Amino acid sequence: MAVLTKAKHKRNSKSDVVFICVMLSVPLLHLALFWVYINVDTVFLSFKQFDMNSGQWVWNGFRNYEHLWNEFRRTGSVLPRALVNSFSIFLWNDFVIVPISLFFAYVLYKKMPMGGVFKIVFFLPSIISAVVLTLVFSFMLDGSFGFIPNMLKKIGLERLVPFDGYLGDKGTAWWMVLLYGLWSGIGYNIVLVSGAMARIPQDVIEAGKLDGLTMWRELFSVTIPMIGSTIGTLLLLGTTVIFTYFLQPKLLLGSNAEIVGGYTIALYIVNNVREAGTAQMAMGATVGVLCALVGTPIAFGSRKLIDKFLPAYEY
Repeated sequence: MAVLTKAKHKRNSKSDVVFICVMLSVPLLHLALFWVYINVDTVFLSFKQFDMNSGQWVWNGFRNYEHLWNEFRRTGSVLPRALVNSFSIFLWNDFVIVPISLFFAYVLYKKMPMGGVFKIVFFLPSIISAVVLTLVFSFMLDGSFGFIPNMLKKIGLERLVPFDGYLGDKGTAWWMVLLYGLWSGIGYNIVLVSGAMARIPQDVIEAGKLDGLTMWRELFSVTIPMIGSTIGTLLLLGTTVIFTYFLQPKLLLGSNAEIVGGYTIALYIVNNVREAGTAQMAMGATVGVLCALVGTPIAFGSRKLIDKFLPAYEY
């Protein structure tokens, strides 16, 4: 009997090992193929160039990095403006979108009438396809038939409408991209922050009221510190957009992105990899490697700074 029990236990142990190996093989394969291989290949690609005669990639040392530096210094290059735009997205997200989201989330948290309806209204842009959402936003601002330009013209403010439309004018195009980011992103932040506020123990809020805390004092002294980890996550995600923000300007501005000054670092990489041809893929890889070298310490440094000022509390 003991022998049978031991043999059965041994078979079960082997089955457990096989099951664990199979379950781990999928994420490990995904990690090896889509992260390790892709990133290592990108690093090597940044040191190569495409030989048109042989149709092969050949080693060329640091020439891609030299070419990138010369391109950055060239008059009329899109790279300086792309760098400025990328950092402006970070500032816009962390110092405009997140505070506005926090304010509206707190108002809804304080049991505002029809708060549930407003949550749905705010969150709707976040669940609609980005392609559809950018089309709707573009149609609203179109200089020919857009709702906003037509409304301004009807009330005698046609001078405020650029000749090429808001998305086609160099002075307003990037501001419209920022406005789109606020319009489409605020709802997602509100839902996350509202959920964090809903988990705050009511005993803490009631104790604060007994101590005479006003609504605003409660916000800054109780609510924000207790949801610091959620706010910190939003701020960290806002930092990473410096190197990842490309879809919105690409969809809103299209091929005019370079003309109207709507390039970002990520959009420059995407256009080099997908649209500029095989020979330019090395330049996209070069910019990507530099972004990784610069972005990694920025992300870790931001995480340390956020943890210092917005520590996570257990409750």
